[in-house]
Amino acid sequence: MKSGVHTDFVLPIKTDIIDWTKSFPRKNTGFKDSTTKLIAIGWGDKTFYMNTPEWADLTVKTAVSAMTGLGASAIHATYHYEILSDRPVIQLYLSKKQYRELVNYIQDQLVKTKNGETVFLPARNKKVVSGNDAFYAANNRYSMMLTCNSWINRGLKTCHKRACLWTPFAGGIFYQYGK
Repeated sequence: MKSGVHTDFVLPIKTDIIDWTKSFPRKNTGFKDSTTKLIAIGWGDKTFYMNTPEWADLTVKTAVSAMTGLGASAIHATYHYEILSDRPVIQLYLSKKQYRELVNYIQDQLVKTKNGETVFLPARNKKVVSGNDAFYAANNRYSMMLTCNSWINRGLKTCHKRACLWTPFAGGIFYQYGK
């Protein structure tokens, strides 16, 4: 799913392969709503995510940090009731093996405690969360070479779906699927 310049994987919350609420507990969201059916998972620069609710809030310091890979990264997990109709979406069909590969890819990106729990990042700026979402510490560093969209593209490659050689932009991914 594309949201402006950003892309997310949108997945069923619970399957026989994974229950995403174990990695992204609903208790960490403002609404704690247990009736949602889908979860959007995206990756990006932690400072950008945590301090930039709108483009007008972007500072030079945050932009430079993100583009140069100086800061930490985070995963943004958002619970949804259904696919959002106002966003471009590519519907993918994955075999169990492909889905397991995608799940492993996402799980490998999460920073975990010694007990295997994800590391919740509370939002200090309440404008960066909508109520059904939360942030978690992630591996790797966002940069011009590894963007949120190239992270999604890598995930597509991991589960053997059509992908770009490399793309920093959402348009490259959507081009692969004729959208």
